Amino acid sequence: MGELSRELLAEIRRIEIITRRLVNQQMAGHYHSVFKGRGMSFDEVREYQPGDDPRTIDWNVTARTGDPYVKTYVEERELTVMIMVDMSGSMAFGTVRDEKRVVAARLAAMMAFSAISNGDRVGLIAFTNEVECYVPPKKGRKHVLRIIDEILRFDPSGAGTDLNQALEFVGRVNKRKAVIFLISDFLDTGYERALHITARRHDLIPLSIVDPAEHVISQLGLVIFEDPETGARHVIDTARSSVRDAFARKQTKANTERDQTFHRYGLSPIEVRTDAKDYAAPLVNYFRIRARRA
Repeated sequence: MGELSRELLAEIRRIEIITRRLVNQQMAGHYHSVFKGRGMSFDEVREYQPGDDPRTIDWNVTARTGDPYVKTYVEERELTVMIMVDMSGSMAFGTVRDEKRVVAARLAAMMAFSAISNGDRVGLIAFTNEVECYVPPKKGRKHVLRIIDEILRFDPSGAGTDLNQALEFVGRVNKRKAVIFLISDFLDTGYERALHITARRHDLIPLSIVDPAEHVISQLGLVIFEDPETGARHVIDTARSSVRDAFARKQTKANTERDQTFHRYGLSPIEVRTDAKDYAAPLVNYFRIRARRA
C-alpha cells in the first residue's frame, strides 16, 4: 500500500472491525461448511483400529507386516477465492443510504476476511469496461487490507461495464477451480456465454447490488436523467403515471431476464439493497441455506 490519508486509514480500520465481527459472529462455520476445499489428500498409514472403514485398509502394508493397517486422509482445505468488483459508473449511484460501490466494498471485505480466517487465498479483480486492477490471490491480514485499500482508492479510467471481458479474464488467471464472488449491478448485456463458461468451471456466486430508485420513479415532475456510463441525458416527466408505469415495467422485465439467465446456468444470485440496514444478512442467509445442503 502506498501513502494513505488519515481518513482512508480510519475507513479501512472501521471496515476491518465491522467485517471481522460479522465473520466471527454470523458466518462462523457456514463458510467452512459450504467451501470444503479441493478434496482429500493422503496423510499416513497406521494400525487398524475397531471402527475403521475396511475400505481404507492398505493391503500392501498389511501383507508385509502381517497386521492390518489403514490409510488416513486429511481434507485439502486451501481454496482460491476471487472477488470481482464492478466499479463502473452505475456503481457510483445510491439514493438512500450508500452508493452501490460502497456496499460492494463492504461485501468484498466480508468475503476476504472469511477466506483468510479459513486459511484460503483471496484475490481481487476490479473492472469497468476493462479489467483495471488485478491483485493475485494470497493469504494474510495485510493482503486483505491491501484489497480493501485498492477498492476504496480505486479511480476508474472507464465508465462503462464489460462483464464478458472480466469473466474471460478471471478464467485465464484461474486454471484450477476457484470460488468467485461477482459483485455488480448487472446492468450490462451480452455476457451470457462467458457467465456459462465461468459457472461450469468455477463456483460462481453473483451478488447483485440494487438501489430502490432503479425500480420505481418518484413523482417529481420534470427530471433530467443521466446515464452514468454513457453520459446521455433525457428529460422525463415523472408526473405522468404512464411514464412511471412504463419505467417500472421495463425494469421488471430486465430483472426477470437477468434472473432467468442466472438460473439457466444453475446460479443463485444474492440481492443486496443499498437501503438495507444490514448488508450482511442476505449473504449470511445464503451461506446458511448452502451449508444445510452441503
